[in-house]
Amino acid sequence: MKKINLIVLSFFCFTVAWSQLPLAEKTLKVMDFKIVEGDTLKVYWYPAESQNTKSTGAIAFFFGGGWRGGSYTHFQRQALYFSQRGLTSFLFDYRVESRQNTSPVECIKDARSALRFLKQNHAIFNIDPQKIIASGGSAGGHIAAATGTIHSVNESTDDLNIDPTPAAMVLFNPVFDNGPNGYHGSNAKALIEDDFLCHCTSYPISNGKWASLFKERYKEISPFHNISDQTPPSLVMFGNQDHLVPEATAESFQEQMKQLNNVCQLIIYKGAKHGFFNGVNTKVNEDNLVQAEYFYGTLQASDDFLVGLDLLKEKANVRDYFY
Repeated sequence: MKKINLIVLSFFCFTVAWSQLPLAEKTLKVMDFKIVEGDTLKVYWYPAESQNTKSTGAIAFFFGGGWRGGSYTHFQRQALYFSQRGLTSFLFDYRVESRQNTSPVECIKDARSALRFLKQNHAIFNIDPQKIIASGGSAGGHIAAATGTIHSVNESTDDLNIDPTPAAMVLFNPVFDNGPNGYHGSNAKALIEDDFLCHCTSYPISNGKWASLFKERYKEISPFHNISDQTPPSLVMFGNQDHLVPEATAESFQEQMKQLNNVCQLIIYKGAKHGFFNGVNTKVNEDNLVQAEYFYGTLQASDDFLVGLDLLKEKANVRDYFY
């Protein structure tokens, strides 16, 4: 496990403002990828920049938002970056509670459908179906991890002959332990009751809409409880001040992976909170410099990890791609 203390160098000149806006400008392409129960889900993508016509690797991003909301734009900067590095980059929509009145189960189904869609249509996108990476943050990290661990949750209309397991997973503070000591830590049961209290007036479950799912059925949807010797190589990035997932849970995930001889790199960022990887969308200054550095640090770690797996060629400095 790697632990990172963020050190801000004293010679940094705050009079020279800089930002985390990408240098490149590209138009997102869009198409439908799934129609389910009257809802049409879309995928947005940046084609890879490549020097030849050979098929490229791909990376699929899933936004965070507690399974309740969120937008495909969450990882748009990362997707644009990786398209410049030679990966066709996808930003997937999926059903969430605020829009489709669904649960984390449907979120997992949509993520697994998304990777099946890419593999089934790899020729359309000119991608290598054996070089697809799943990535996401928070709840999006949970369902990205589910593409490589949860094999029993699938859309009934999917072609189950297509294995959605990705070549690798890049996970930003994923909520991948949905058991009693994972999501919200050791006080999970009480906190889950409070967290979903808002649903109690509409749903007969006394302690919230998803209480039984998280308390009694968590093994069905928890990547942490479904690790096998076939789980793909994984990069897991966490802040040690994360209020949703304890540092010990991340360490235990890595330990289980290594016991099964799986590749798992864990990076703990000291002082970082949940969502630390998002960076800033305004000018970087003395007040938000630390948050900006987390963005660069996690993106650089992701790039280095994929280079190590030969899913990207040659190393790069991510800062060269941003203003």
